[in-house]
Amino acid sequence: MIANMQHRAHVLWVTFTLRCPNCERGRIFTGLFAMNPVCPYCNVRFERESGESVGGMYINLVLAELITIPGYFLTNALLPQVPPLSLAAFWVIFNIAFITIFYRHARAMWIGTTYLTAGLHPDSEEDDDYVHDDH
Repeated sequence: MIANMQHRAHVLWVTFTLRCPNCERGRIFTGLFAMNPVCPYCNVRFERESGESVGGMYINLVLAELITIPGYFLTNALLPQVPPLSLAAFWVIFNIAFITIFYRHARAMWIGTTYLTAGLHPDSEEDDDYVHDDH
């Protein structure tokens, strides 16, 4: 059981560092927001169906709100001389910046979660003709 939890933590760490959970070498992203469709080393397809990225968006949004909401109330209590509107403006800007910066990591962690639940795997030979339909 402990080995299984260590394996899961390792996979999530590998994907948090934006590497393929299958081979741990390939990069998941090619740019700030551009994602490789498959791993350049082991050809694992990172997104099999349209809409799989929603889980990463949930991770990103929940974490941002878990930081922003308590952060606002804490700073409001610790800095009573700062107007609440100024604090709110700061935390809104922080929230937007955090969501933008953390996007790739949240999306990659969802890929790791998909890998751990057997939804991410190397394509078999009969899947080589797979064509991703964006319609």
